[in-house]
Amino acid sequence: MQYIVTKKEMQAIDTYTIEKIGIPAEVLMERAALLLVEQIIHLNTMNGRILIVVEGGNNGGDGLAAARILSGRGYQVDITYIGGIARPSEQFQLQRNILKQMGIRLRKTIPNKDYAVVVDGIFGVGLSREIDGIQKKMIEYLNHMEAIKVAIDIPSGIDATTGAILGIAFRADYTVTFGLKKLGMFFSDGIDYCGKVICENIGFPENAIKQVKPQIYAYNQSDMCKRPKRYDNSNKGTYGRVAVIAGSKNMSGAAFLCGKAAYSTGAGLVKIYTHESNRVILQSQLPEAVMMTYGDYEGALSCIEDAMKWATVIVVGPGLGVDTTSERMLYELLMNAEVPLVVDADALNILSENIELLEMTSASVIMTPHMKEMSRLIQKTVSEIIEKRFLIAKQFARKMGVTLVLKDAKSIVTNGGEQTYMNLGGNNGMSTGGSGDVLSGIIAGMIAGGLPLDEAAKMGTYVHCQAGDKAAEKKGKYAMLASDIISCIGDVMYE
Repeated sequence: MQYIVTKKEMQAIDTYTIEKIGIPAEVLMERAALLLVEQIIHLNTMNGRILIVVEGGNNGGDGLAAARILSGRGYQVDITYIGGIARPSEQFQLQRNILKQMGIRLRKTIPNKDYAVVVDGIFGVGLSREIDGIQKKMIEYLNHMEAIKVAIDIPSGIDATTGAILGIAFRADYTVTFGLKKLGMFFSDGIDYCGKVICENIGFPENAIKQVKPQIYAYNQSDMCKRPKRYDNSNKGTYGRVAVIAGSKNMSGAAFLCGKAAYSTGAGLVKIYTHESNRVILQSQLPEAVMMTYGDYEGALSCIEDAMKWATVIVVGPGLGVDTTSERMLYELLMNAEVPLVVDADALNILSENIELLEMTSASVIMTPHMKEMSRLIQKTVSEIIEKRFLIAKQFARKMGVTLVLKDAKSIVTNGGEQTYMNLGGNNGMSTGGSGDVLSGIIAGMIAGGLPLDEAAKMGTYVHCQAGDKAAEKKGKYAMLASDIISCIGDVMYE
């Protein structure tokens, strides 16, 4: 597990480390500089000239320390000091004095030379105002330079909490960040401006992090130990029964993707309840699934009754349609189901017009809306939700008594508790039809395997995006299909 921090949380961890634990700021800066240097050397494959541009804050101090180390190792380094801050920080002045004693020059302008690597040490995490004046002009110039661009801690001009651009921002190919990843790296313009994020441990003690109690966390490979267990002494009944209520007339795709994803995640049995027009194609596409179909209103209600008796978890909504029949199907589930429900797609659209049903149900519910579906559910604009996604998601989950998976480029999971899970994986190739149906199936498979709802939602989103990243490696982001994500679930679960 790893924490993702806001600007205030990172500053609090830094302050606690220095003032309470007693690790000097100079030690942290030297560690940061050493690790930054290693990354610069790794990227500078041709051993070309390096430009480091700094301002008078601690971010600039990191840049000066890195310049000193690089120079001592024989690299050609130019340092440009903008000098637009009236009162340079104590750490910056310390590093500047060291360079002066060593005879290393700080320039006021950028030399007319070719550079292999350009390093941004202008502003760091603490920036809270829009960049203008000479600093803005410098960043504009740097963005047009032909070189590998590296940002120290976070690209100058990116808000460390929101990812928004503060006037202008340095567009990095790589960001070498220290201690913990910052929330703004994963939202808004921060995603694109940070490039590849490399997080280096410079020695913030664990108890400093625990003292601050960051509110957002993510999984990494070590958390795969939390996936459902498999047993030698088992049979198909051991790993649960997933009912997939999906697919209106001639809409078989969503049911197929959801059902196959549940099987691929380890579910023992999957039974698809769908319109009779989908029977032939689903039986040929997914012969492992049991089928029950309906052709009219009464048949649909019989399917719901059967699903509630048969299943250990029910997915409802993918491709279901929004009509009187599907509305009644969802009503019966919410009022009578005694097993967990994964509510997705058209079932969410039905709820947006009948939200009181959610308040009346006694079933355990996971909801998986994307931003537009969430907008309809709570009658707020997408932009309003984006601005306060963590607060809104937490309040909704708490009020409705559900586990909420709010899907976006970086999805979040909350049951209304103090901390919120955020998924760091995934890629733009997953922005394709059917990807959400796959996620619902994965989450249902996790529940069928024995995970509690909250854990199933978190592990499900993690596996979904890890499989999506593997699919992108194999197929490329342009050519990816939702079925390619399913084909990679096994690789993720096996690892």
